[in-house]
Amino acid sequence: MYRCVTFFCAMFLCSSFALSILKENDRKVIVDIIQSFNKPSDVISNLCWTNTSKKKLTISLTQANKPRSIKFVSALHDNDLVYPEKIIFLIDVSCKETKAFLNEAASRKYFGRPHRWFIINRPANEIRVPLEIDNMHMLPDSEVYVMQLINNSYSINLMYKIKPNREWIIENYGNWSTENGLTISSHAKEALAVRRRDLARASIATSMVITDNSSFADLEVLQYKQIDPVTKSGYHQLTPLYEFMNASREFILTDQWGYRANGTWYGMVGHLADGTAEIAGAVLFITEERMQHVEYMSHPMASSVKFLFREPPLSYQNNLYLLPFQASVWYCIASFVMVLIVAMYVSAYWEAKKVKEKHKGDDTAVLVPTISDVTIFVMCAISQQGSTVELKGMLGRLMILILFLVFLFLYTAYSASIVVLLQSSSNQIRTLTDLLNSKLELGVEDTPYNRYWFMNEKEPIRRAIYEKKIAPSGSKPKFFDLTEGVLQLQKKPFALNCNLGVAYKVMEKYFYEHEKCGLQEISYLQDDNPWQAVRRGSPYREIFKIGLLRNEEFGLNDRTNRIIYSKKPVCSVRGGSFVSVSLVDCYPILLLLLYGMILGVLLLLVEIFHHRKILNMPCGGGKSQRLLVDTTPHSELSDKMQVAEL
Repeated sequence: MYRCVTFFCAMFLCSSFALSILKENDRKVIVDIIQSFNKPSDVISNLCWTNTSKKKLTISLTQANKPRSIKFVSALHDNDLVYPEKIIFLIDVSCKETKAFLNEAASRKYFGRPHRWFIINRPANEIRVPLEIDNMHMLPDSEVYVMQLINNSYSINLMYKIKPNREWIIENYGNWSTENGLTISSHAKEALAVRRRDLARASIATSMVITDNSSFADLEVLQYKQIDPVTKSGYHQLTPLYEFMNASREFILTDQWGYRANGTWYGMVGHLADGTAEIAGAVLFITEERMQHVEYMSHPMASSVKFLFREPPLSYQNNLYLLPFQASVWYCIASFVMVLIVAMYVSAYWEAKKVKEKHKGDDTAVLVPTISDVTIFVMCAISQQGSTVELKGMLGRLMILILFLVFLFLYTAYSASIVVLLQSSSNQIRTLTDLLNSKLELGVEDTPYNRYWFMNEKEPIRRAIYEKKIAPSGSKPKFFDLTEGVLQLQKKPFALNCNLGVAYKVMEKYFYEHEKCGLQEISYLQDDNPWQAVRRGSPYREIFKIGLLRNEEFGLNDRTNRIIYSKKPVCSVRGGSFVSVSLVDCYPILLLLLYGMILGVLLLLVEIFHHRKILNMPCGGGKSQRLLVDTTPHSELSDKMQVAEL
């Protein structure tokens, strides 16, 4: 009996000693592994160790070269995960509470990035996946380290699955022994996403927008590039990505990019939001609502959606007949005219007085010294018209010479400028407000995203563009096929909201070289650059990101863009066209003529009214009048009457 008690006591002491050594080594391995991450870490531990062992682990972490904090919990709490990228969950599968803890973490999707897990597995003779995590979905974005004692040496491995229904893949992170400490394998020094980019031909769901039934068959051939160009470019830009991942592609087709209606997303964004698809097959615009469900990776397209128009004639924005001279020149001309009127009046008055004293009669060829006559004489000189009267003196003739010579030069300069301005175009349309207030007609390429954005825009200027220019009340909304819209752009002052890269390709087919000059672009959307998007929380997110950036660096995106899209045409023969003068160009002159005719009629009526008022005035006024008899001879009176008639 005594020998049995002694034997069992010895066995107990040996096992306790071995267990203490094992726990001590466990602590060293944990500290060394966490130190090897070389980044801030807050350990959240769910261990069934003794308080002494927990205390020793805490001391070991805080006394390390790069101190780390540790917190022992029995369940998960949201306030423990303020900075999830710093969290390392530490568990021991030998503890009874481990299974419940893991199930709760799985329900909260804590096995994906950026969370990290460190699992202490039971000692065994071979590396194996702990039974407690065998049914968990730890996909390529997970970072789960499993520590296992094998033959007096610790093996640290990362375990994940390519897809939930696939087998486990085990990566060796390193080994730890009492003699050598931690030895990290060479391939473990690569980025996690780079190591796991080989998906072994697993299928990845891609949501693709197809608005024309023939587009799917034309994805490879690209016979009709102007039909669904965004989808076709996305297909060719994602092909190298799937080759980089060694994955197969599964298509999910839709006819909408994806918008929210009644709280539910539909279309391509709907497929990403509900997890049906992992990546978008066509680029998307960035919106605040979409960012809750998708993540934007890269900007593969150089093209964007904007209003495209040719610079309209200058007369569409300005009164051409005020542009030849600057404002200061007009002020100088007006001042010069006023000075001439005064000077001509003084000269005419002086000459009329001299002629009257010398000839004692009237000379019909002499300018009458009245303000109205002098003003009309100056206006005749300005408009290069002749006059039946003139000044006879040397001073007067010199003034007339200066008057006609100055206005001859001004008239020549003005006329030449008008001819140039009639062939000029305006570059004053720079903003959406300018576009709204311009005389340009507006149209929109008929695509699902254009119809959505224009019909649902709330910003005042953009809303006014849709209601006044695109879909005015009582008329059909101006949504055009791309080719039809580009042809209208060629024929008249017109602005088309379209995909620029495809519109420029259509222009290459229909436009003459001189018609490619003066092209202007104005963005309607606040952010008109489309981005490649993936599902938020996708386990392949980092692999997608690396592959998409690789496509950009290797020029694969640029190659696809050059095949499907065209750049803005270069203007090489701007002076090769002649524009006929239209009614818009003559509008100010016709308006001036109309105002002049109206003013002439009004003045005629005023003169008639004034003449009749004089004839109807009473002669006597109630008082006796003396009768004055003209004693002028009859012949002289007749001569005066003839002069008066002239």
